[in-house]
Amino acid sequence: VLFERVACRRRCTSWLVMSWDVRNAARRKLDSWLTWYGGCVASSKGHGDDLQACVDSAFAAENFPAKDKDTLEQRKQKWVALLHRFQKYGHYSTGNRVTVLEGGDAGFARMLAAIRASQTRVWCESYIFDSSPVGETFYRALLDSARRGLDVVLLVDFIGSFSFPSEWIRELRRAGADVVFFNPVLPSSCCVGPLSFRDHRKIMVCDDVGFCGGMNIHEDVGEEIFGTSKFYDVHVLLEGPSVADLAEVFRDSLAEAGGQVFREPISSPARIEPGVYVQILQSNVRRRRRTLQKVIPRAIDAADESVCLTTAYFFPPGFLRRALLRAPARGVQLSLLLSGSSDFYPLPGDLLAQTYFLRRFLRDTPEDKVKVHLYEERHMHAKHMTVDGVFSTIGSFNFDLYSARRNLEVGMAVFDPAFAKSLQVLHTKRSAESRRTVFGDWEYHQPMVRAACAVAYGLVRLSGRNVFDGLDCFQRKWLVRKAALTFLLEEQSAQFIATSMMWGLE
Repeated sequence: VLFERVACRRRCTSWLVMSWDVRNAARRKLDSWLTWYGGCVASSKGHGDDLQACVDSAFAAENFPAKDKDTLEQRKQKWVALLHRFQKYGHYSTGNRVTVLEGGDAGFARMLAAIRASQTRVWCESYIFDSSPVGETFYRALLDSARRGLDVVLLVDFIGSFSFPSEWIRELRRAGADVVFFNPVLPSSCCVGPLSFRDHRKIMVCDDVGFCGGMNIHEDVGEEIFGTSKFYDVHVLLEGPSVADLAEVFRDSLAEAGGQVFREPISSPARIEPGVYVQILQSNVRRRRRTLQKVIPRAIDAADESVCLTTAYFFPPGFLRRALLRAPARGVQLSLLLSGSSDFYPLPGDLLAQTYFLRRFLRDTPEDKVKVHLYEERHMHAKHMTVDGVFSTIGSFNFDLYSARRNLEVGMAVFDPAFAKSLQVLHTKRSAESRRTVFGDWEYHQPMVRAACAVAYGLVRLSGRNVFDGLDCFQRKWLVRKAALTFLLEEQSAQFIATSMMWGLE
């Protein structure tokens, strides 16, 4: 009996210690979430009238001459309600200016000009920062900014930027810049998660100007001036109050990288009139922030006429696949512009997996409502979407499992017909240069090709599962464990305490 009581006391003590650790961790996460959510609520005050004005302006009769007044009024009410629901998913503001930057040459030129014109800060975050000539150009610009006394922070992913030269790191740090590698493999003390946990965000903040989109600092993105023109990509230049919201996502990335480098929030830049409505979205699974994953499918479900999606690595998870299937079933015109060339070597595993998904997707959707084009001239790396010509998203988020449940991602939601039209023009222009694929194409029916595509798709799906990273720890298993610990603390605490006070048993 004594041995049983001692064993019971030790088990109860271990449960109490583990429960205390879990509660402390939960409290820290709750405090972090409340701080983030409080900022979202604070930013929403005073913007209700501005939001209504933006929606009224978007659905003006001159923008939709073929629509009657009742139809426009219904859409106004729907989008006002939808945007109000979206406001809990991230900071938003009006009075912004958003400029589309098509191609690496246009994007890199504006980014370098902003770095050189900065007077206070240059914060740069990129998944890939290579050692190519374009990478060296950015390195020189950052080094010059640090020597001028600016606050320079460079945050790059350890895997994606593995080729970043050590000499550049030493020179930047010697000049006073902070260089942070996200989730390095070595030393193990700097590792912040599993190897598959990567920082896929692309952010740059130069004083009151911000950049966001799909462009890495990589020679394949550049064109005639800055690179090899192997990738086609799109970036955006952001001005206005949303630059401060974009900087908050950068600060979140610094915190996820270990918190060794910390920056205070920046003040909100002045409004630009007439400006547009912008909301900054993100994906951070460890912090339970899945705002991109919530906004994108809801925006697709809200479409009445059209959805134009341009993306790379198209093998979407279930919630995105179901949203895309529902759109043509309601009579919405769905246009997909995907990559027809691979950046995987030597086997095009991304194209094989994409082909497997497209076969099932095209089989289950009407051909007159769904158009899929494969851009084969270059690797399609742009990531943007427009809904009904008024709502747009752009950022680093891919329609795959890695972006949906693993990587750090960032994106922007813009409600403005002019901006949506500019993205639709790019989508239409590149679609005209692409090959349309339908269910009757030979690659969807040849047995050997189908087998290879099935294997590739299976491997992609398997590699994106929780078993390989353990990041999805807030689902059923975690909730059951939390409920068990809560039950033990609340219902059996008296027994634990009484047993632990029986010192004489030892």
